[in-house]
Amino acid sequence: MFYKTILVEDEELSRLGLKKKLEQFDEIDIIDMAENGIEAVEKINKLKPDLIFLDIQMPGMNGFEVLQNLSYMPVVIFTTAFDEYALKAFETNSIDYLLKPIEEDRLQKAMEKLKKFTEKEKCDYDSKITSLLNELTNKQDKLSRIHIKIGDEVLFVNTNDIFFFKADNKYTSICTFDDEYIINDTLASLEEKLPENFIRIHRGFIINMNHLNKLKKWFGGKYLAVMKDKKKTEIPVSRNSKDKLFPE
Repeated sequence: MFYKTILVEDEELSRLGLKKKLEQFDEIDIIDMAENGIEAVEKINKLKPDLIFLDIQMPGMNGFEVLQNLSYMPVVIFTTAFDEYALKAFETNSIDYLLKPIEEDRLQKAMEKLKKFTEKEKCDYDSKITSLLNELTNKQDKLSRIHIKIGDEVLFVNTNDIFFFKADNKYTSICTFDDEYIINDTLASLEEKLPENFIRIHRGFIINMNHLNKLKKWFGGKYLAVMKDKKKTEIPVSRNSKDKLFPE
């Protein structure tokens, strides 16, 4: 059996690397690729592939949101650097996944599992995906740590150790006491997932209130938030956010 396949991955090197790995499998026919969630929804609904390899962590619309917006449900193999809640849910619902960086032997096992996919399992697949999404929606807690891809390695940073997030074009900088890392996510997306001690005080900044040192007056009645990091970074507080720092 041939599987018409779409690859959904926001990082070009990872996308092309997976494509190259899959070319060794005769049963895989890659008909298209998508580099973000919105593009993925459009292509999957239009082309109706048999199989998709779906990245979870994507800016704007993540992999789970992609599934929620599909009018057609193919077989899904998730790809992720790390997501402890998702991995547990995948195993509970017998959904396959690949951890990044994707290793040849693990990909081979996924292909073998795909070949053994029975007609009955295909009929049950929609309900499994629905169960998966419900479980993740209902049980996923706020972020306790963030993974950062650095080459072939993944660094884990506890949110408690993060002093602030800074918008950096389409990326976001994570700032700890004396280090800075870039992640492929937006402030808007992070704002929804971070614990309550993280507050967006400016359109370009989210700060950890536990690492706020002081506020000092600036010009025009505005304030600067002075953080406790090594540089004692000063972050402007927008007028709309001032009430968050000065509760009545």
